[in-house]
Amino acid sequence: MRGTKFWIPAAGAVLIVAVIAASAVRGFKGSAVEVKTATAEVRLFEDKVLATGRVEPVSEVDLVSPFAARVLSLKVKEGDRVPPGAVLAELDTKEAEKRVKEAEAALAVAEAELAQAGAPAAPEELAEAGAALEAAEALAEAALKKAERTRYLFDQGAVSQAELEAAETEAARARAEADAAAARLAALKKTDPRKIKVLQARVEQARVAVDNARKTVAEGRLTAPAAGVVMEVAAREGDFLQPGALIMTVGGLDRLQVVADLSEQDIGGIAPGQEAEIQWAGQPGRTWRGKVVRVAPAVAKSREREMENVVRVCLEFNQKPGGLLAGAAVDVFIYRVKPKKVLLVPNEAVIGEGKKKTVFVVEGKTARKRPVAVGHSNELYTEIRTGLKPGERVVLDPKGLRDGQPVRAARGRQI
Repeated sequence: MRGTKFWIPAAGAVLIVAVIAASAVRGFKGSAVEVKTATAEVRLFEDKVLATGRVEPVSEVDLVSPFAARVLSLKVKEGDRVPPGAVLAELDTKEAEKRVKEAEAALAVAEAELAQAGAPAAPEELAEAGAALEAAEALAEAALKKAERTRYLFDQGAVSQAELEAAETEAARARAEADAAAARLAALKKTDPRKIKVLQARVEQARVAVDNARKTVAEGRLTAPAAGVVMEVAAREGDFLQPGALIMTVGGLDRLQVVADLSEQDIGGIAPGQEAEIQWAGQPGRTWRGKVVRVAPAVAKSREREMENVVRVCLEFNQKPGGLLAGAAVDVFIYRVKPKKVLLVPNEAVIGEGKKKTVFVVEGKTARKRPVAVGHSNELYTEIRTGLKPGERVVLDPKGLRDGQPVRAARGRQI
């Protein structure tokens, strides 16, 4: 009897567990989750970025003030086409012209000194030096004869030692004066090479100063280095500019490029070599083709909207861009992926981090988790390379969904 009482509660417990388990199974099978689905289809896919750009010359020249001066006149404005050598602006060159005159005067003085040093002495100066030499030679000859007579008398005991020494000293002094006169005459008859060399260097230095001063005056008339278009005029008439201050920028017309500003959100995946299409409102319906050649390594401020951060991208044309004008604002379409047919699903069907991506495929009334390999994606769709077949239905926004969970499809959308 005691054993029977024990069995009844145990049997009741087992029954309760079985009922709960059966209820759980019935509840899992019966609590189908309503999901939105889409069908994987092979469709034409492309990934492109739209940006605004500007047609600019590949080569640009900044014309700057060569010296501190006031802008007298500007001969051009932005957008003007200019031939080579055209005068673009004129600066006040009064101070520069003053320095030219000073340099020319210094050159004249240096040339006169060189000419004087290189020419022989005047005839009257040579005659005077010659006469002085003759007189000195006569005195030296007389002093020498007197010294010889005094020596003879001294040997005879007729004069003293002091008188002999005085006569010989006088003869030596007279001889020295005659030699000095001869040297002076010789110097007047020839030039000093060392002095000539110094004066020649001084003349050359003065000539360089004149050339530089004249060049500075000439630089006061700014001219176009080559045929081009005025891209920017930074100065105004009447402005006083310091050396190196920008006056204007002139771009060459032989080669054009497009510089586009892309937002930080759009720059991902943009790289040199990608194809692009350029369109201009000035010629509706026409498209120019090009490619990305350079992506700026840093973020910059937008030229049109200073508060917006952008990344500059340069594009070159595949052929000469006939009909496009430098400075034109254009629409640029850069293709990350050129149009091609691939298997696509909406972006919200794909979950996972990094390279591990999965989708939930509806098989009958059950959601099955399936790993997939993805390719490119744009703002709407993702390319599925492996793991899915055309026509299969995928669950959109499958967060919280479990593998094998019953589902019922709501009104889905087809791609």
